[in-house]
Amino acid sequence: MEKPRLLLSIDFEDWHQLVHRRLGFAGWDRPHGALERQTSYLLDLLDDLGAHATFFLLGMTVDNHRDLVAEIVRRGHEPACHGYAHARVYDQTADELRADLERAVDVIADAAGRRPVAYRAPAFSINRRTPWAYDVLAAAGFRYDSSQFDSPRVPDRLGDIPSEPYRLGALWELPVAGGGSYWRLLPPRDLRELAVLYFHPYEFGAGLRAELPPGATAKQRLGAAKVVLWRNAGRGLVERRLRQVARTHRLVPYDAAYGDLDRLYGTRTRALSQEGVLV
Repeated sequence: MEKPRLLLSIDFEDWHQLVHRRLGFAGWDRPHGALERQTSYLLDLLDDLGAHATFFLLGMTVDNHRDLVAEIVRRGHEPACHGYAHARVYDQTADELRADLERAVDVIADAAGRRPVAYRAPAFSINRRTPWAYDVLAAAGFRYDSSQFDSPRVPDRLGDIPSEPYRLGALWELPVAGGGSYWRLLPPRDLRELAVLYFHPYEFGAGLRAELPPGATAKQRLGAAKVVLWRNAGRGLVERRLRQVARTHRLVPYDAAYGDLDRLYGTRTRALSQEGVLV
């Protein structure tokens, strides 16, 4: 009997860039070598597991790591879009989101050699304030979105997020079922066919260390130390549990299952109410 499939997704972003920006460092957007080491480790792990993934590529990270993006695609993984500047959708207007998408798609297509058709909002930030975002995505040519995660950390969620794929207008929504942040605390729950897992390169390989500039203040060093402590807690569980799941499921990218969505979930259609809640 063939093993059930899970959709494996990776948010490809430079952890140091995002932390340095949050802490207010000048030159926060320079590339950091840690990402190449982390991604190399992850790609080798996926090869070992016979797994392929959809990589949601952050445009500003792609700009600094075009060769690495080309290697991701060469190894058989699907390039997808995570926006350009890692700006939350609910902090943008429709025109700003449209511009961010266009910039990201251009740089991703150039580096990956193909145009992305899947999108994930930074921090799962399509919510009740931004129901218009789906129209922007559809107009930009995306086929599916993976921006819904039933997590209390997401403000103003669209209501109860289904655990299985569903159609929302012209798009398929592929909601996230779980990933590294949860697996460091809880074991994987029952995972149904085409459930979505998500991870980041920085969750694999050697433990994180904060690479801070010499002029970092005590407050900035403390802020970085807190983030490192949280990200390293229970770190080894992520890879072990991914290996465990790979023994019972096939880990595939979104594009490998796109043709089966209508067959498996074609009757699962949803809409948004005037209040931006799924109905």
